[in-house]
Amino acid sequence: MSQVLSRRLAEAEELLKEVNSWSEEEIKDLPKLYRERAREYRGLLQHGED
Repeated sequence: MSQVLSRRLAEAEELLKEVNSWSEEEIKDLPKLYRERAREYRGLLQHGED
């Protein structure tokens, strides 16, 4: 079970890195739900770096 959690955590971190690399223009072109989530995730990542 610990390996599964570790793998999922690594996948989540990679997704956060990818979302954080998107430009605001790319995010603006997403459907509303995805756009909101992308901004939320970027905020969480930036908050974690403070």
